[in-house]
Amino acid sequence: MHPKFLRTLLFVLTLAVAHAAQAQTTAIRAGRLFDPKTGTNLQNQVILVSGERITDVGPAATVKVPAGARVIDLSFATVLPGLIDGHVHLTDGKGDQMAEARKMADASLHAGFTTLVPQGSHGGAYTDVDLQKQIDSGKAVGPRLITAGPIVGQELAAKGADQFRKALDELHAHGAMHAKIVPNTTYSWDKQGKMSNTAVVSLDELKAAVDEAHKNGMFVATHSYGGPGLKDAIAAGVDDIQHATAADDDDIKALVAKHLPVTSTILDLRQDEPADLIKWAPFSKFREMQKTWVKMMKAGVILGFGSGATPVTNGAGRIFDTACQCSHGVQPEHFVVLTQWGATPAYVLKMATGVNAQILKKDKDLGSVEKGKYADIIATDGDPLLDITEIQNVKFVMKGGQVIKNDLAPK
Repeated sequence: MHPKFLRTLLFVLTLAVAHAAQAQTTAIRAGRLFDPKTGTNLQNQVILVSGERITDVGPAATVKVPAGARVIDLSFATVLPGLIDGHVHLTDGKGDQMAEARKMADASLHAGFTTLVPQGSHGGAYTDVDLQKQIDSGKAVGPRLITAGPIVGQELAAKGADQFRKALDELHAHGAMHAKIVPNTTYSWDKQGKMSNTAVVSLDELKAAVDEAHKNGMFVATHSYGGPGLKDAIAAGVDDIQHATAADDDDIKALVAKHLPVTSTILDLRQDEPADLIKWAPFSKFREMQKTWVKMMKAGVILGFGSGATPVTNGAGRIFDTACQCSHGVQPEHFVVLTQWGATPAYVLKMATGVNAQILKKDKDLGSVEKGKYADIIATDGDPLLDITEIQNVKFVMKGGQVIKNDLAPK
């Protein structure tokens, strides 16, 4: 047989084997499947996965498991879309930034967060972008990252509309997907309990950043507390407003009218409360956030989920759980607090799935378990709709069809 023919035959066989591996179907039997659109569980479902995508999903009576498929039995569990954390930090500028980012991302992934949105590098420059490229190329395993790089106007210097545009272009050139801007800093309360802060970014600068971001196919997120920093973010049409602590009634009406989303972190503010109370008692950011968040929820503001998780180095950083001295991997306590504030379990689960996917304009690929979407799937032993604390113990994680974790055993 001619050597050239043998080489051609070997190449064809190699392609066939690779195609067969890619075409291998995984069937997941889901006892309960959370549907973010209705906020209910669908019973006795089958999910078919080929490669990194879902190829079919529906009742077991109509979706048949193909012969030879790998079967994952979660018929006793609650299956949900992979969670999306809309506000994290992967680096803190201390030590090996890539190692730190990988560790934080891995902890969150194993807790069920298959997508993370870094909101500024806090000294890590473009480490989030570099890690995202490694994950997307298959060189590293991790969650999907919607990257920001350094904070514009702070870590990436910018003053004036033209410089903000140039900063957005620089982020885009490095591969960042969005920009984080901090329009206000410092805060205080007067004796009547009115919170105020200092504006450090102008409306013109925010408008320029939003316009340039959109030209580059990016979006803008801002750290905005009530006052000029929030009002200017609303006026500029910022895509993803973070916090909105102390938003007034006019702010809330404008957010609803303009369909602008808000992602409020809370566990970080709870950590800060003892120091706030020493200085400002009876006022604190945590108490202010509770009042504001409940008002926004009742008014119909689009509310996304974002934890504010960070690395912890030598005791410095966001600590949501004192036992682990960490925040990445324990973000689901956020859900518990929100239900204590009056939200239903279905509402908070929607925030971290379908709502966040829409905020990020990724709802064609993420946010629900549907045909054609990424196979980002998690599962809990119990039912989070009945007991939200179940989401603090995710036991099965699949990202893009790859099983990351499976601590569930058929009963």
